Amino acid sequence: MFIALNSYFVFKTNYGASFYSYWLSGRILFAQGGNPYGSDLFLQVQEQFSADSNVSGFTLPLYSVLYYFLFTFIDHFEIALVIWMTILEACLIGIAIKLKLAFQISGRTLSVYSLGFMLFFCYFSAMAIIDGDIGIIAILLLMMGLDAIRDSDDEFAGIMLAFASVKYSLTFLPILWICIWCLSNRRSTVVILMMLVIGLLVLLSALFMLNWITEFLRSIVYYYKYLNPIYFSKLIENWQPELGGRIGWAISGFFILIMIIEWIVNAKGSVRAFEWVLALTITVGFLSGVPNFGKNLFALWIPLSYAADKIVLRWTKNGKWISSLFFVLFLLLPWFLKILAFPDWNNPVDVLSIIFPVITILLLYWNRWWNIDSFIEKL
Repeated sequence: MFIALNSYFVFKTNYGASFYSYWLSGRILFAQGGNPYGSDLFLQVQEQFSADSNVSGFTLPLYSVLYYFLFTFIDHFEIALVIWMTILEACLIGIAIKLKLAFQISGRTLSVYSLGFMLFFCYFSAMAIIDGDIGIIAILLLMMGLDAIRDSDDEFAGIMLAFASVKYSLTFLPILWICIWCLSNRRSTVVILMMLVIGLLVLLSALFMLNWITEFLRSIVYYYKYLNPIYFSKLIENWQPELGGRIGWAISGFFILIMIIEWIVNAKGSVRAFEWVLALTITVGFLSGVPNFGKNLFALWIPLSYAADKIVLRWTKNGKWISSLFFVLFLLLPWFLKILAFPDWNNPVDVLSIIFPVITILLLYWNRWWNIDSFIEKL
């Protein structure tokens, strides 16, 4: 059924810019022996998806080709995209399962089915799927790594974190915090395995393109300089051209400072402190200046589910209603704005890229003391 729906959508619309950049980069690298980080690829993606204002070209590490290697041998992009979208949809269900296990989400708060439903039908998840964004796979690998850490399977955790680095803009800060906590709590195996696997991936990539790291860094510069992606301070600057950029960077600096302080304070903390800071780190990532807005905001369901779970555990009578209110808000409001917004409002959902992370941070700090400094009895 999903394949049929995906096929109908792909052949009737013009989406999939992110996957097109992956697919095209692989074909340039393997079939033509060219440079997938060249500006020509960026221009081809822009030309193919001229209506998409958020095209990025190919800005991933070269070892990302391992994820879509087989798809580069499919001559028809639309067929490759249909299969890729189906895989991403399955990965969303996997995220729901691993998220519940990794953060020990109570059944009273969310079942796997309800969490999977909300992840699957979230506006941002839908945008990530139709765009073919690899961030969904990266988040699944991150959750698998966290679940392995909880199960004390440090070797497997390190491997999963290494592969999760493929979408560095989405997973770098969470992985960095995980490394800090593991090193501070004598679980260096996680970090060592992760670094070894990343090193092997870098060397493997060098077999196909010796100077790929230099070209990779140049592509990032090109992305910021010419494609002008939307990030936190840029979004505020669009609303307030004179001082918006400075205000945005000041706000980003404030949240980053809070995150670093929490890292220092809780580096040797318990697993409960580790989970709380990880939820905060994922949230602050959207306010830090990294271009993760829009489709990648589906990852915000991780800290939101965690915060809602603690609300339910703390207030056994009314917690369920409070958490349900936020779930409905996060699930329906983006669709409402996108469908019913006024015609002259170009990007109505962009405002939620600020509102939703701020709400999540408030929810986390609402229960900070109860989560970190007091005993939580799981129900």
